[in-house]
Amino acid sequence: MLSNVLATVYSRLHEIVKMGDEIATFEIEDLFQGKEFSFEKKISSSDVNMFAKLTGDNSPLHMEDQFARERGFKGRVVHGGLLVGCISQLVGVHFPGKNSIIQTLDIKFSHPAYIGDLLKIHSIIDQISESMGTIILKLAITNQNTGQVLLKSKMQVGFTN
Repeated sequence: MLSNVLATVYSRLHEIVKMGDEIATFEIEDLFQGKEFSFEKKISSSDVNMFAKLTGDNSPLHMEDQFARERGFKGRVVHGGLLVGCISQLVGVHFPGKNSIIQTLDIKFSHPAYIGDLLKIHSIIDQISESMGTIILKLAITNQNTGQVLLKSKMQVGFTN
């Protein structure tokens, strides 16, 4: 029993070291089906404004509160691409991290995000193919303020090492 506890502690410490405060360094051998990872992000007006400037998508739906309200939304709608950026951050920085790249991405948006929303980006490994050097992640972004699932995604992630 003590050996199981020590193995669990060692595994968790190993995981913490791999994630650290910087870019995670998970290898495919570190992962298993069912392994989960989540992080949270609060969307600010600055995030939306910078995304609009970077992409050129300055649609009034994203930039003008009154325009968005007149169309039935509760305020400026966060760009869907900004939410996709959170997926990219998850894979490239947190889980698996620097040794990975998104190969395919299937997304279904179900509800809009708004400025001030606290989002939880949650992923779980659905499949692993060590021979192909890939994993399949299922992911959801949930608005922590309302409990609504904003999008669901399934993606194939390859390892670059």
